[in-house]
Amino acid sequence: MIAAYLSTLVTAFVSAFVPITPIEPYLIGVAAVTGYGPVGLGLTAAVGQTAGKTVIFLGARGVFRSGRVQRWVARVSEHRRRKRVVNADQPVSALRQRIRALGVPLRTAAAMLTALLEKPALTLPILLLSAFVGLPPLLATSIYIAGTPMRTPVFATVCFTGRAARFIVIAFGPQLILG
Repeated sequence: MIAAYLSTLVTAFVSAFVPITPIEPYLIGVAAVTGYGPVGLGLTAAVGQTAGKTVIFLGARGVFRSGRVQRWVARVSEHRRRKRVVNADQPVSALRQRIRALGVPLRTAAAMLTALLEKPALTLPILLLSAFVGLPPLLATSIYIAGTPMRTPVFATVCFTGRAARFIVIAFGPQLILG
């Protein structure tokens, strides 16, 4: 019993960093094969994922607050600004225009999401939605929210709440199907 919970915890922690190792299929398999309680398995997976996402959150926060990174971003921004001024007079090829047009919907969606995350009243609901549904991806949300003034305990609590609800629902799947 302890081995199943410990392996669920470790798998969930690793899956927080490596998106190609999702915890959901593992959780369904463990719940179906072992017959252990879905609530316990879901909470264990939520603890592992929350720990991993909190490490990502804290790492991104450290990077965002780094003076070296801030100077680098300022240099890149200035370089792009100058490049736009110099290239403003040059015509853009038809192929380049088509390629740029392909990215417009993605850039628009990203701009809308970041505008929503900038509003403090919406940051928590978006984080909870991301933790429960997975859209926007929790990895990306964790990194972006690290640049906001959200406190770490608040991030961990909301992330845990959403992940726990998601994983408990998923762990109940085999019981519903197998009876």
